[in-house]
Amino acid sequence: MLGWCWMAANSACAFTREVYVWQRQFTPAVYQAIEAVRSETDGYAVLAAEVSWEKDGPRLFRSPVNYSTLAAAGRPVGLVLRIGPYAGPFSVDDATASYLAKVATSLMQASRSRGFQPAELQVDFDCASSKLGGYRLWLDALRNASGGTKITFTALPDWLARKEFWSLAHAADGFILQVHSLEKPVGPDDVFQLCDPDRAWKWIEQAGRVGVSFRVALPTYGYELAFDATGKFIALSAEGVPPSMPSGSQTRTVRSDVAAVAGLARKIAAAKPVGCAGVIWFRLPVAGDRLNWNIATLKVVLRDEVPVSLLAATVAWSTDGLAEVALVNRGEQDEPLPLKVTAHWSRDVEAITADGLGAYSVSLDRAEAGKLVLTPKPIADAERIAPGRSRKIGWFRFSHEIPLTLQIVARR
Repeated sequence: MLGWCWMAANSACAFTREVYVWQRQFTPAVYQAIEAVRSETDGYAVLAAEVSWEKDGPRLFRSPVNYSTLAAAGRPVGLVLRIGPYAGPFSVDDATASYLAKVATSLMQASRSRGFQPAELQVDFDCASSKLGGYRLWLDALRNASGGTKITFTALPDWLARKEFWSLAHAADGFILQVHSLEKPVGPDDVFQLCDPDRAWKWIEQAGRVGVSFRVALPTYGYELAFDATGKFIALSAEGVPPSMPSGSQTRTVRSDVAAVAGLARKIAAAKPVGCAGVIWFRLPVAGDRLNWNIATLKVVLRDEVPVSLLAATVAWSTDGLAEVALVNRGEQDEPLPLKVTAHWSRDVEAITADGLGAYSVSLDRAEAGKLVLTPKPIADAERIAPGRSRKIGWFRFSHEIPLTLQIVARR
């Protein structure tokens, strides 16, 4: 079972490492990813349903979850009920609360009818901080509908200081503290950070004083930000097809810092702060993701290790003096294309010709013999090379094979 218990100073409690499965379409790639991390993870939390609010009433999305496949994973699986913003009123038994209770009951019945017993019902309500008292009423209604299944909820750091939070937390079997977010940017030159380890640690210590078991949600995902020609923020997108942008717009890609977040996870696992029963990663990487970590990276992090970063430039010679330059990712995380790759050779030898490939262009300074530079085009800023993959970026031709030294200038 998942390690939800109150951790007193002299108690021992399982510390879990789990993963959110937050895909709206359960394709074969999703189940392949679930299986890929099975040996490293202690459980999954699956987006099972989402309720949004329209003028004419609630709208329900049900994920097409294959419960038999989840059961075959051999790990505890919680079902997540996502609820969109709602201003009120709140009650434990009005039409809205009754509707949510029916959705929860339906989720429980659908899974149990297929021989699958959920480890928890996790509620992810986009609740305003001022409405936590009302949220408590909904939580009571959902607990009654859960049929004895543990009930938990996601919480934001600013909730911890609200007087209503104590009551909300003690009405559940635990909560998930989300220490990742992205504040609205002022302009494209802002410094962006999805998770600040120092701030997160203070929130974790604060959560430990609530007296209820909690887990910490950490990010693997990224965002693409768009700004108009004047630098004003206009849009944000996650996975999926990027939105069309007006002429002259600028984009920035913001990703979860692998080393920083993995380091925070290791610190949490080692220290086991009071009340903290584990970490849960948002979200499971699936083949084709543009902004998420590579699944190989998540596997390393789930083992409480920090993934290795190792990008190399290599050269392969043919018999006629053709040198093909490639980037090879020998590490454990996606790597951005370098700002430039410089080739050096003896000043006594002249390159006959050269060219860039794909995202790269080449410059040959005749005034500086023995040096050639490959640089990526601006459109390549968001491109990455996955672990174990390589990419040819250019070629040079000499009259014969010569000693060639390659130097990478990485992005900061």
